[in-house]
Amino acid sequence: MKEVREWNPYSIGAPFSPGAEQRSFPWLYPYGSRMNYWGLWNDPEKMEDEADARRLGELYPLMARRLRPYVEDACCRLEYEGSMMYDEYPDRLSLLHKSREVWDSARKGEDFGEQEPDWDAVRDLIGVLLLQEMMKRRKKHRSR
Repeated sequence: MKEVREWNPYSIGAPFSPGAEQRSFPWLYPYGSRMNYWGLWNDPEKMEDEADARRLGELYPLMARRLRPYVEDACCRLEYEGSMMYDEYPDRLSLLHKSREVWDSARKGEDFGEQEPDWDAVRDLIGVLLLQEMMKRRKKHRSR
């Protein structure tokens, strides 16, 4: 008998990805498994906020859209108790240092070509993206 993901049309990425996860009703959960929706199920305003954030994020300028995954990765690494992200008053120097780390990782991961901006041109943009992501995660951390 064939494996489930070979014949099941509701398997994610079927039949192209061999390690696809199984979903029972894929049209109900277009953005992942139902685990992502448990916190949102009884709160339609939160679900609407998530959709708004996703739509508005698509309107960011190109450079901001390219840098955003690196900012999110840096914030993921800062999610632990006692992190500077959860300090009552985060200091500018640590934010500037974290922004520089984001820029270094973005330069390694992205191919900007001849149009690569220098640090002074993207410092403020990375700082704003970092502060926005930190504010979102602090809010989520407080609601737990």
